[in-house]
Amino acid sequence: MDVVGRLVRDGVAVGTAFIVTADGLAATAAHVIGPHPEAEWTFEPLTVPGVSLPVDAALPSDAAADLALLQVGAAAEWQPMALVSHTSATPGDPVHLRGFAASRDYDSGVGHYVGVTAETGRAWVKVSCRHAQPGMSGAPVLLTGTGGVIGVVSARLNAERWNRDTVLLSCVEDLVALAPERLRLRLRPTAPADRFIRGTLRLSWVRGNRTELLLETDDFTISFGRSSASRVYLPDPRDSRFHGHLSLVGTTLVYQHLGSRPAFLAGATRQLRIAKGDSCPVGDKDRISVASGTMLVEFSAPDLYDPNAAPTASEDDDETETETEAEEEAGDGR
Repeated sequence: MDVVGRLVRDGVAVGTAFIVTADGLAATAAHVIGPHPEAEWTFEPLTVPGVSLPVDAALPSDAAADLALLQVGAAAEWQPMALVSHTSATPGDPVHLRGFAASRDYDSGVGHYVGVTAETGRAWVKVSCRHAQPGMSGAPVLLTGTGGVIGVVSARLNAERWNRDTVLLSCVEDLVALAPERLRLRLRPTAPADRFIRGTLRLSWVRGNRTELLLETDDFTISFGRSSASRVYLPDPRDSRFHGHLSLVGTTLVYQHLGSRPAFLAGATRQLRIAKGDSCPVGDKDRISVASGTMLVEFSAPDLYDPNAAPTASEDDDETETETEAEEEAGDGR
């Protein structure tokens, strides 16, 4: 079960939370909960459509540190995220974040650790990232390659402030202080920040009781269809109107359907009909059915978010932005 999910208040998604203990204790930004702890709250894991778990939001919080604890119920034992002190990072180390985005089901992005700043009399972790979206408040920010959370998204500074594209994070030390009997801070990351664990993607045809391997690769950008330019060529004439594309968004494998004939995805907990232009997350061992047969998708995702993402643009580079783009960049990440 995905330990990052959207927080839903009275049926409306308003922010992001992530699991920090095996029994379902979760963290988010205090301003996401705001004055509504008694509302009907649910947690929806990002990559498990249709799953909605009850949440008790009346747990300790710290408005000054912009942190709140939640209890997520009715689920199997979680594999929680580790909390790592930001002092284990050095300026320039890569970081990544992932969470609910108000303009889409989820989003992710990369950036780098900058340092620590002071505002409203408190210390905040500072990272540079252009990819923080409204709705990502409460999302975890990890030191890439370590699996350790160094902070929780609180706000993104807008284009009118001197440190543009800066995301301010609540310190995980303040999070641990909310429940010291349940939370522990890992003083050192489990691996150096520049360590990169490659993932593997396997695509196989399912024919009766047999599976025939089509492709095994560590490149997750795959197109398949009847076109000779497709990475995986489907020779059956019944697939003439079928075309699809797999790619990574963060560590989530996403399928986009591009053909006029619908495809069907079958997983352990869901069945989806995918129309032209639709996208959906794909889980390990999900099956995608096309006109001529069924494709088994097996993968282990790499421990890196968007490794080819461009660095944050300088102020000079931003002069070419349209007015609409500039307005979008003015959001505060909440």
